[in-house]
Amino acid sequence: MDKEVVIISILFKNWFLPIAVILLILLVVLRIQLIHRTSPMIVVEKDASTYRTAIVFGAGINRDLQPTKVLKDRLDKTIQLYEQGQLDHIILSGGEARMSNESIIMRNYLVNKGIPEDILSVDEGGVSTYDTLQRAQSSFNVQQAVLITQRFHLPRALASAEMLGMDVIGIPADTQKFRFNSLLWWNFRELFAWVWTLIKTSR
Repeated sequence: MDKEVVIISILFKNWFLPIAVILLILLVVLRIQLIHRTSPMIVVEKDASTYRTAIVFGAGINRDLQPTKVLKDRLDKTIQLYEQGQLDHIILSGGEARMSNESIIMRNYLVNKGIPEDILSVDEGGVSTYDTLQRAQSSFNVQQAVLITQRFHLPRALASAEMLGMDVIGIPADTQKFRFNSLLWWNFRELFAWVWTLIKTSR
């Protein structure tokens, strides 16, 4: 075996692997703390007289230029809350791809389902969770809102809003069942997304 390969193998076993495991454990602990801290802010139902503005986070568009299953869950939960008389204003936040505009597609979906267009605000610059909330504050003058997204995403969304001084609650949009490996990947991705949020806001 090549001497350099042996050295790299030893370094990997003795240094890189243990460090990677320690970092992963720290990320998991951070995630658990985040879930614990934000869990009181997550509700299944809310008081109809408060949190009348909803912020709906984008989650991608499929090849047919329709909302993905994850995004459809968020939009359908929003429709349900509106039909219950709980919302006056809905902010739709999504990025702009080469062939589509996510937030416009979100708006069209809701309008086609009977939601009045005049209560919908489109945020085409919502490239991240933190940016979406920051823009809701600065561009739409929103200080109190209900955040509509999946349960795996709510802890980061709620904590980000808290960092901005917003008064928020979260309602889970988990109406469909997803494969275990998808849920595992989304939760794994959240570990790093929260760390990136902390780094971004500390600059």
